[in-house]
Amino acid sequence: MWQFFADYPWFTLFIVIAAGSLFGMIRFGPVKLGAAGVLFVGLLLGALDPDIGPAVPAGLSVLGLALYVYTVGLDAGPAFFRELRPQLAVMAGAVVALVVTAFAVGLLGSAVLGIDGPYLAGGYAGIGTTTPGLAAAQAASSDPAQPATGYAIGYPLAVVLTILFVAGIAAVRNWPGRRDPGEGLPRELVTRTVDVTRPLRWADVPGAADGRLIASDYRPRDGGPRVALGLDTLSPGDQVVLVGGPDALAAGVAALGAEAPTHLLDRRDVVDYRRILLTNPDLAARTVAELGLGDRYGAKATRVRRGDQDLLAHDDLLLQLDDRVRVVMPRERTAEVTRHLGDTEARVSEVSAVSMGLGLAAGFLIGIPKLTIGSTVLSLGTAAGPLVMAMVLGRLRRTGPLVWVLPTRSNLTLRQIGLLLFLACVGLTSGFAFRREAFSVFGLKLLGVLVVGAVVSYALMVLVARLLGQSRPRTMGLLAGYVGNPAITAYANSRVSDSRVNTGYATLFALAILVKIVCIQLIVGL
Repeated sequence: MWQFFADYPWFTLFIVIAAGSLFGMIRFGPVKLGAAGVLFVGLLLGALDPDIGPAVPAGLSVLGLALYVYTVGLDAGPAFFRELRPQLAVMAGAVVALVVTAFAVGLLGSAVLGIDGPYLAGGYAGIGTTTPGLAAAQAASSDPAQPATGYAIGYPLAVVLTILFVAGIAAVRNWPGRRDPGEGLPRELVTRTVDVTRPLRWADVPGAADGRLIASDYRPRDGGPRVALGLDTLSPGDQVVLVGGPDALAAGVAALGAEAPTHLLDRRDVVDYRRILLTNPDLAARTVAELGLGDRYGAKATRVRRGDQDLLAHDDLLLQLDDRVRVVMPRERTAEVTRHLGDTEARVSEVSAVSMGLGLAAGFLIGIPKLTIGSTVLSLGTAAGPLVMAMVLGRLRRTGPLVWVLPTRSNLTLRQIGLLLFLACVGLTSGFAFRREAFSVFGLKLLGVLVVGAVVSYALMVLVARLLGQSRPRTMGLLAGYVGNPAITAYANSRVSDSRVNTGYATLFALAILVKIVCIQLIVGL
């Protein structure tokens, strides 16, 4: 009856992707499975007949995984290297927690309950929700279905338990963050026109010197409006437009005078402003200062829209293709500024085949060397090789004419395609073994091991963050990055409005994947 799915594997693959994506949209309490729904639908369909899994096109899962980890690395690399020095202690603590968890899972599962290493490795990847880790476990195992079974058991467990941990952290009000004060970057940007009532140097305005506040437009008391370039001393009777977070803007208004009844930017006959799409490849990976808008056009960038986030355009902000840059400029220079930045929608989806091909080739190359320790073989492989290389290239951003980073929309599209292909292939090829093993006494024993491992792991990470003086919002983000699931980040953001949730996630996400891959290969050796 089910032979049709084995005879037409391409149809089967994409019907799993479609049905699994629909399943992933269903909300279970505060979260949705998202792309992981494809894995579970694949397991269900693959469990129907033993001929379905072997019919899946060979090598397709490797391609999907490579696209996924490479695009993740390009995106996560800059944040990882930026946070390396200030968050080194937190990173070291996370590494220790992951290693201790791997030891606990391996000792309890193998030595006490006699569970084979590949099952435990897949379960360890599951409670860490790391798709590259599952691939590493399968590559190191003689039977790829065994890690997939463990992963499928551990993944939903991880989501549920992490949500409970985050909810518990959010409920704790007395959580001093002695080494993590402040509110982080503003979650929103506000623009206000200020009537200056007292003389003050611009550099002395709170938030101006450290880039938390930007002046975009300026009208001296005896002149017309102009772009706020080279501000020195503001005098009573002047008007200035301030851009920043709500707190920084309130402090700036209080220092200068009072909010004006009319907005200076409502008058656009002399100074104009608009959002311009950055598509000029020569400007990719440049800072705002390197755009040269002031010297060339008498213009000024004030904010950058990247995905769903608004960023203040301070001079050191690194730009990437597909950013929408809000520019204040003399009206007659609008066309020139637009041409300089690009503003071509068609180029947003363009991907450099040269840079992407070279990057992936280099990633596969560094994944080849192997290190043998007893019965365990360690290597970066097809999971970590492209990830590590992409992190380095994402940090470099460009090398001469080669731009390594991808436009945001292209990156997210390739990432989604790669993840869906990989999860569909894994589900279909492992479904029949999952049916045989998961719903048995053996499956219950494995579930018990993973419950213990998950609770120990998450508790250790929270303890590390607390001992190192991290704030409550950053701890929630660190736990989400430690587990590596964006659904957890979304839930944490719903409980607290603080950008440190996202920066905490970015700090540990890529590092945790790499450490998990190494630990997983060691567990398989059991």
